[in-house]
Amino acid sequence: MIGKGRSASSPADGNLPANLAAGLAKSHLPSLDGLRAIAALLVVFYHYGIESCPGGLGVLAFFVLSGFLITWLLLKEEERFGAISLRRFYMRRSLRIFPAFYTYWLLLSAALLLFHKRYLVAQALASFFYVNNYYQAIQGDPNTGFSHTWSLGIEEQFYLLWPLAFLVLKRNHHRLRFLSAGILAVMLYREALVFLVHRDQGYIYEAFDTRADQLLIGCLLAVALRQCAWSRFWRWLCSTAVLVWATIALLAASSALAVQFGTAYRDAIGFVVDPILVAALIAQTIAWPAAGLGAVLNWSWMRYLGKISYSIYLYQQVTVGPVAKLLGHWPGVALPATLLAVIAVASASYWIVERPFLRWKDRFEH
Repeated sequence: MIGKGRSASSPADGNLPANLAAGLAKSHLPSLDGLRAIAALLVVFYHYGIESCPGGLGVLAFFVLSGFLITWLLLKEEERFGAISLRRFYMRRSLRIFPAFYTYWLLLSAALLLFHKRYLVAQALASFFYVNNYYQAIQGDPNTGFSHTWSLGIEEQFYLLWPLAFLVLKRNHHRLRFLSAGILAVMLYREALVFLVHRDQGYIYEAFDTRADQLLIGCLLAVALRQCAWSRFWRWLCSTAVLVWATIALLAASSALAVQFGTAYRDAIGFVVDPILVAALIAQTIAWPAAGLGAVLNWSWMRYLGKISYSIYLYQQVTVGPVAKLLGHWPGVALPATLLAVIAVASASYWIVERPFLRWKDRFEH
C-alpha cells in the first residue's frame, strides 16, 4: 500500500442536491452503463455509413466516462483504505482490458494472414503495444481492422499516467487545481496547433496530447463531486430532468455544426464544448435515473449493452462492413441485422473472454 492521503468526504455529507448525492451513494452508479451503450452505438451507426451520426462524439464520451469512472474508483479506494495500491490498480486494469483486446488482435491477425489480406505489420505492432494512436497520427489511418485501436491507445496511456499523478497530489483540492490547469493547458495547446502550427487534423484527432483534456474533464467531474465542490452549480444543473434534454440539444447542435463546418469546428470548438456537455450529462443522468432519458439509460437491455460496450467497440470495426455489404440489397433488413450481428459477436467476447477474467479482477479489490 502506498500513497497515504486524507480520505475524501462522502458526497452525501456535503451540499450536493439530494438526488445527485443519492445516485452517487449507490455502489453501482446509475445511468452510466446506458451512456456507454449509446456511445458504442453511435460508433456502430457511423461505421455502418450514417455519416451524419456523430461517431466521434461516441468516442469522446468514452474518454470522459473513463476519466470519471477511474477517478471515482480511486477516490473510493482512498476513502476506504486511506491509500491506493498502484499494483492492484494496474492488475485490475490489465484483467479488464488485455484479455478481450489481445484475443481480438490475435483473431484478426490470424484471419488476415490466413486469407492473404493486407496486413500492415507496423500498424499491427503499434496496436499491440497501445501506441497506434501516434502511429496513425503521424503516418495516417490506413483504414484496417486495427484502425479503431487508436482510442484504446489513448485510454491505456491515460491509465498509466493518471494514477501516478493522483498519488502524488494526495489531496483533493490539489487535484482540482491540477486538473483545472491541465485541462486549460491542453485546450490552449490544441488551439495553438490548429491556428498557429496548422497541424494536420489527423494528429489533432488521434494524439494523446491533443485529447487528454477530455479524459481530465471526467477526472475533474469525479473529484469535484466527491469533494462536494461547486455545490451551487450542481444544484442548478440537476434541479429538473428537463435540463437533461437541454444538454442533449446542445450536444446535437454541436454535432450538427461539426457536420456543417468539418474539422475546423470540431478541433477548435467541438473538442472544448462537447466534453464539458458530456460531463454535465453524466451528472444529470446520475441525478435523474428514473425520469426521461435517465429511465431509458437504466432499462435492463441498455445496461446490458453498456456491459458489453468494450467488446462492441472492439468488434464493430470488422463486423459492420461485411454484414452491411452482404445485406445491402435489403436496406430495411441490413441495419437491424448488422446491429444484431455486432451484439452477438460482442456478447460472445464478453461471456467467453471478458467475464472469466473479470472474476479474477475482483480478487484485487483489496
